[in-house]
Amino acid sequence: MKVALTEAAPPAAAAFGPPSIHPRQGMDGEAIQIRNFNLWYGKAQALYDVSFTIERGLVTALIGPSGCGKSTLLRCFNRMNDLIDNLRIEGRIEFDGGDIYAPRIDTIALRKQMGMVFQKPNPFPMSIFENVVYPLRIDGIRDRKLLEETCEKALQGAALWNEAKDRLHASALGLSGGQQQRLCIARAIAGDPEVLLMDEPCSALDPIATAKIEDLIDELRERYTVVIVTHNMQQAARVSDNTAFMYLGRLIEYGETETIFNNPLNTRTQDYVTGRFG
Repeated sequence: MKVALTEAAPPAAAAFGPPSIHPRQGMDGEAIQIRNFNLWYGKAQALYDVSFTIERGLVTALIGPSGCGKSTLLRCFNRMNDLIDNLRIEGRIEFDGGDIYAPRIDTIALRKQMGMVFQKPNPFPMSIFENVVYPLRIDGIRDRKLLEETCEKALQGAALWNEAKDRLHASALGLSGGQQQRLCIARAIAGDPEVLLMDEPCSALDPIATAKIEDLIDELRERYTVVIVTHNMQQAARVSDNTAFMYLGRLIEYGETETIFNNPLNTRTQDYVTGRFG
C-alpha cells in the first residue's frame, strides 16, 4: 500500500547540499530526499540543514560519533520522533514524491512502508509465528492460509526459515540473540515495506550472529532500500553502497562508500574513518 502524499515537491532549483556529493545511483531512482532539514528537541538543535538523497534499491550507511544525529535522522524517516515532546522541524523529507511531514500524511501508512529494526532484538512475548504475522494481524487479516504463506516467506527472506520452521508455535523468546534479530527483520518485512531502517542492528550481537545479519543485508538489498546506522566502520564498508558521515548534527560528506573510506574529500571524514577520533 502506497502512502498518500498530499504536497507537491518544491522546484528542482532548491538547495540540495554540497556540490561534492557523488553517491552511487540506484537503478530505480530516488527513495528518500532530505532537503534542508533541521530538527530541534525543545531549544536544543539536533540536526542542521541536512540535505542528501537516498537511492532506491541500495544500502545507505549513516556513520558518525555518538550524538551526531544519525539515529535522530533515521527515526525521522518513519516519523518515530513525533512521539517526543517539544519536537520541531524545518525543511522537507520526501518519500514517493511527497513531503512526509505534510499536514494530512497518514503516519500509520507511512510506517508500514518503512520497516524498522532496532538496536536490540525486541521480539514480542508470543510465538515465532505470531511475531512474524503481527503486522497483518493489526491490519485485521485473519485468513490462515495467507498468514502462513506470509510467515514462511518472511522467515525465508530473513534467512531464519530452516531454523524456525519446526518451532513456529514456540515462544520467540527462546531464540538466540542473533535469531531474535533476524526474527525482528522477518516481522519488519512481513508488512511488505519499501524501505528497511536499521538502527545499529548488530551492536548487541556476537561476531557470528553479526556476520549472518550482514549476509542477510546483502540479500535484502535486492528487494528493499536499506538505511543502516552503524558505529562499526568495517561493517559500513562491507555492507553499504553509499555512506553519509555526520558530525554534530551536520552532514559532512556523502558519497559512494568506497570513496568515503578510501578517498574522502573532507579532512574530518578522513580523520573519523581512520580512527583519529570517534
